[in-house]
Amino acid sequence: MRRELLLLREMRDAAVAIRDLVGDRSVEQVEANAMRRSALLWHFTVLGEAASQVPSEAKDAHPQIPWRAATRLRNRIVHG
Repeated sequence: MRRELLLLREMRDAAVAIRDLVGDRSVEQVEANAMRRSALLWHFTVLGEAASQVPSEAKDAHPQIPWRAATRLRNRIVHG
Protein backbone atom coordinates (compact mmCIF):
# COMPACT_ATOMS: atom_id res chain seq x y z
CA MET A 1 0.00 0.00 0.00
CA ARG A 2 1.30 3.42 -0.86
CA ARG A 3 2.52 5.59 1.99
CA GLU A 4 0.06 8.29 0.99
CA LEU A 5 -2.88 5.96 1.58
CA LEU A 6 -1.52 4.94 4.97
CA LEU A 7 -1.26 8.59 5.99
CA LEU A 8 -4.79 9.31 4.80
CA ARG A 9 -6.06 6.30 6.73
CA GLU A 10 -4.31 7.59 9.87
CA MET A 11 -5.97 10.96 9.37
CA ARG A 12 -9.39 9.37 8.87
CA ASP A 13 -9.01 7.13 11.92
CA ALA A 14 -7.92 10.08 14.07
CA ALA A 15 -10.87 12.17 12.84
CA VAL A 16 -13.31 9.37 13.62
CA ALA A 17 -11.81 8.97 17.10
CA ILE A 18 -12.11 12.74 17.67
CA ARG A 19 -15.74 12.68 16.58
CA ASP A 20 -16.45 9.74 18.89
CA LEU A 21 -14.70 11.39 21.84
CA VAL A 22 -16.62 14.63 21.44
CA GLY A 23 -19.96 13.22 20.34
CA ASP A 24 -22.75 15.51 21.45
CA ARG A 25 -20.93 16.59 24.60
CA SER A 26 -20.68 20.25 25.51
CA VAL A 27 -17.36 22.05 25.78
CA GLU A 28 -17.76 21.97 29.55
CA GLN A 29 -18.25 18.19 29.55
CA VAL A 30 -15.16 17.67 27.40
CA GLU A 31 -13.08 20.02 29.54
CA ALA A 32 -14.20 18.29 32.75
CA ASN A 33 -12.72 14.93 31.73
CA ALA A 34 -8.91 14.95 31.75
CA MET A 35 -8.58 11.58 30.05
CA ARG A 36 -10.92 12.63 27.24
CA ARG A 37 -8.96 15.87 26.76
CA SER A 38 -5.69 13.95 26.60
CA ALA A 39 -7.11 11.52 24.06
CA LEU A 40 -8.36 14.41 21.93
CA LEU A 41 -4.96 16.08 22.01
CA TRP A 42 -3.32 12.81 20.98
CA HIS A 43 -5.65 12.28 18.04
CA PHE A 44 -5.30 15.89 16.87
CA THR A 45 -1.52 15.43 17.05
CA VAL A 46 -1.68 12.22 14.98
CA LEU A 47 -3.97 13.87 12.44
CA GLY A 48 -1.70 16.90 12.07
CA GLU A 49 1.47 14.86 11.86
CA ALA A 50 0.01 12.68 9.12
CA ALA A 51 -1.26 15.77 7.27
CA SER A 52 2.23 17.26 7.32
CA GLN A 53 3.65 14.14 5.65
CA VAL A 54 1.11 13.78 2.84
CA PRO A 55 2.94 14.44 -0.46
CA SER A 56 2.40 17.83 -2.09
CA GLU A 57 0.84 16.22 -5.16
CA ALA A 58 -1.97 14.75 -3.05
CA LYS A 59 -2.47 18.04 -1.20
CA ASP A 60 -2.64 19.93 -4.48
CA ALA A 61 -5.21 17.45 -5.79
CA HIS A 62 -7.46 18.13 -2.77
CA PRO A 63 -7.23 21.86 -1.99
CA GLN A 64 -10.56 21.77 -0.10
CA ILE A 65 -8.83 19.95 2.78
CA PRO A 66 -7.24 22.38 5.29
CA TRP A 67 -3.86 20.61 5.33
CA ARG A 68 -1.92 23.51 6.86
CA ALA A 69 -4.52 24.09 9.57
CA ALA A 70 -4.18 20.49 10.73
CA THR A 71 -0.39 20.80 10.78
CA ARG A 72 -0.49 24.14 12.62
CA LEU A 73 -2.84 22.71 15.26
CA ARG A 74 -0.48 19.77 15.76
CA ASN A 75 2.48 22.14 16.14
CA ARG A 76 0.60 24.27 18.64
CA ILE A 77 -0.28 21.21 20.73
CA VAL A 78 3.21 19.74 20.65
CA HIS A 79 5.27 22.94 20.92
CA GLY A 80 2.85 25.09 22.91
